[in-house]
Amino acid sequence: MANFKKMAKEIIDYVGGLDNIKEMSHCMTRLRLGLKDELKVKKHELETIDGVMRVVVIGGQYQIVLGGIVDEVFEEASKIVGDNVNVNKEMIQENLDSDTQRKKGKFIENLISLLSGIVSPIIPAMLAAGFISALAKLTVLAGVSETNTTIQILTVAGDVLYGFFPIFIGWSAAKYFKANIAITIMVVGLLVYPNFTALFTNFESLKFLGVPVTNVYYGSSVLPAIFAAYLIAKCELILRKILPNALRSIFVPFLSALIVIPLLIVVIGPIGVWGGEVFANLFRSTYELSPILAGAIIGGVWQILIIFGMHIAILGLVSAPNIAMYGRDMIIMTHAPSLICQITAGLAVALKAKDKKIKKNALTLSLTSFFSGNVVEPVMYGINLKYKKPFIAVCIGGAVGGAITGAAGAGTSAAVAFSIYTFPVYLGAGFGGLMLGCIVGGLVTFILTYIMGINEKESV
Repeated sequence: MANFKKMAKEIIDYVGGLDNIKEMSHCMTRLRLGLKDELKVKKHELETIDGVMRVVVIGGQYQIVLGGIVDEVFEEASKIVGDNVNVNKEMIQENLDSDTQRKKGKFIENLISLLSGIVSPIIPAMLAAGFISALAKLTVLAGVSETNTTIQILTVAGDVLYGFFPIFIGWSAAKYFKANIAITIMVVGLLVYPNFTALFTNFESLKFLGVPVTNVYYGSSVLPAIFAAYLIAKCELILRKILPNALRSIFVPFLSALIVIPLLIVVIGPIGVWGGEVFANLFRSTYELSPILAGAIIGGVWQILIIFGMHIAILGLVSAPNIAMYGRDMIIMTHAPSLICQITAGLAVALKAKDKKIKKNALTLSLTSFFSGNVVEPVMYGINLKYKKPFIAVCIGGAVGGAITGAAGAGTSAAVAFSIYTFPVYLGAGFGGLMLGCIVGGLVTFILTYIMGINEKESV
């Protein structure tokens, strides 16, 4: 049985100790650490810890891939470092400002890291919503009427995340920027509050202190909530310095909300929605130009995006808003066959390898990834990336499968990985094409992996 307390202590020691940690968080498979000085990190020692699959660095954040034990290790690490496990924005800004060239060179990486850090805590809710939706659809397939009230309740429960997505983003962003969570949720909640949206119907021209308020749909937005949380954190910081102690408890939250609300609905909200739309439209435009091309690109690069943690930001900015706005995502879900490709590559290694230990590991990790709901990190880091050629085959097979899936117009009603447990949310138009994409992409990957083989002495 793994000693999670020992693992947590070793990880903290090898990243330079407690004093070198700025933030700590985790996603489904990774412990994420923001550090002050990367020169203090002993990366090789980190990767040799029993249970650590790989160490990925992006934007100064160390992502330690642990797979299914991440929760246990995170819990033990939290006890060691205390309760402050989220990014302190001020420290990050000071660190970046100390080296202008480094800031410029890593701007995109830091932006992705920021978005991933905010979206990651919402992933469990996205998974829960997806599985609830899948359960409802699976029950209907089993013969229960769609009009059954239990089915109706489960369906609504599965949709609630997407109906209030900005609020979830606001909660996570408030934790990220160290803003007051309750104030942030109150302010961001205004964007999706029915009485606020009704004002645009009740009044011919809606103004705040004479300034026109733009009628914008915020239900699927992400950036306005992030900007709001950031501004509230800044306001609170400034107001605490200005106001005397006796007035802070009342006037800091009051003035923070009073300042940010008009900025949010007049300026930040519309601009944020526009910015999010620009990002999302990059994917939508490619899909509209050619679903086959879009599917091939997304399916071919998705596993690379997972390595750098970029997939989380894209899910938050594109896939979830698509589902919130249209009830279905047909674009980002074209990565689904690439998940199957990771597993078939591992199975090909298990069949091809001569070394009994490699065969056993490849088979075990492939089955683990499959039965865990296509959480592919175990086989990806444990086998396919380690021996390089299988991962190349995965990217090729993923592109082929993604192209077929895109051509079929397949979609999903929940932002969850395609697996034996979640397939009901992928049912509908194009489902047959999705299955064909998974089969063909998986076979292409298997055949290429088997033909190319592996150097059994090779490792990363």
